[in-house]
Formats: sequence, C-alpha cells, structure tokens
Amino acid sequence: MIEAICWDVGGVFSGRPMDAMASIGAEYDLDPDDLFAAVFGPYHLDGDHHWHRLERGEISLKEAWGSVAAAVAEFGIELSLMELFRRFGDDPHDRTVVLDTVRDLHSQGISMGIVTNNIKEFSDGEDGGWRKIVPIELMSVVIDSSVVGIRKPDPAIYRHTLGELGVAPGNAVFLDDMASNVNAAIAVGMHGIVVGGDPAPAMAELRELVTRLS
Repeated sequence: MIEAICWDVGGVFSGRPMDAMASIGAEYDLDPDDLFAAVFGPYHLDGDHHWHRLERGEISLKEAWGSVAAAVAEFGIELSLMELFRRFGDDPHDRTVVLDTVRDLHSQGISMGIVTNNIKEFSDGEDGGWRKIVPIELMSVVIDSSVVGIRKPDPAIYRHTLGELGVAPGNAVFLDDMASNVNAAIAVGMHGIVVGGDPAPAMAELRELVTRLS
C-alpha cells in the first residue's frame, strides 16, 4: 500500500531546468547538455560543483552565480540569473494536472511530502519563494536541501524524508524530473516515477500505481 508520495518541485510543479537549457542552446546553437553541466554540474552526482554546494546551503547564490557566469561565458554567451529563471517560466505544459493529483490523492489519506534540491534565497523571499507554486498546506514534510545540508541523489536525503514521514521505503513513491534522482530513490527501496516535460503521463502512472497497490 502507498502511504506517502514525495514530490520534487522544479520540473514537476514548474518547468524543467533541462528544457530551459534546451531553449537557450537552440537560440545560440549550443549543446544543451553542455550548458546544463556548466550551470548545474554533473547532476547525477552530489559533488563539489558550485551549484551543488549552493543547494546544500554551503555558499550563497551570489558566490555560486559568479562561477556559473564564468563557465557559461566560455561558450561565448552571457547569461544572467534573471534570464535563466525566465526560461524556467516558459513552460508550455499545464501543471494543473499535478496540483489536482496531489489534492485528490491527499484526500484519499495518503501523506504528501516535498524533497527538493533548492537554494536558500528561493525559500526566503517575501512572496513565499518556491513554496507558492506547491500546495504547501497539504505537505506533511518539506525537505529542502539548502536547509538539511543534503541534496539528491545522496541516499541520505531519501532516508531522512522517510524517517520524517514515518513510512517504510516500499510504501512510498518519489517523483522527479531527473532520472538519476528517481533511480537513487528506487535504490533505497522506494517506488519511483520520472516526470517528463508533459507531467500528465506521470500523474496517470502514479494513480495507476496507487490503485494497483491499494
């Protein structure tokens, strides 16, 4: 039986970073994978890249962005932080299906939690930061990498979340737009679903999983 569902934020409740990189790459005729690596580092790992350190709360956004801008400049382009996150907002897909799924499954008695690689500056905003795009009132647990000092795909963040929820791995599902993060959750015993550019198929898969294991 599924007792808890754990949700990523960026790429699930909002546009995907990889799609933002694809948009920039297409504009400048650059490989989006190379751009992604320059900005976010090798995201299938948890290492010492400046963005990884930022998401663990070890350095500030100002410190990290200087390194990001320098790495991107090697491609012969300038990228401002504002422009990067504007691209995140250029999402052609309707995310209402995600919100509806959260609310519906929560109403069935399933606990909800957030597990996000995020940064302190996006949590502290007067407008509520990233929390304003999720139904935060329905979340029993909110695990922000910049607060706990652990980031996906480190297995410790999944174990920490399960402990906070009081749920066994086999009774929990994790959803993320990054396959490496989902694979890490599966490795600790959770069910995992990768959310694509269009979130609707993943929401259908989640509902089918919950029904099948009920």
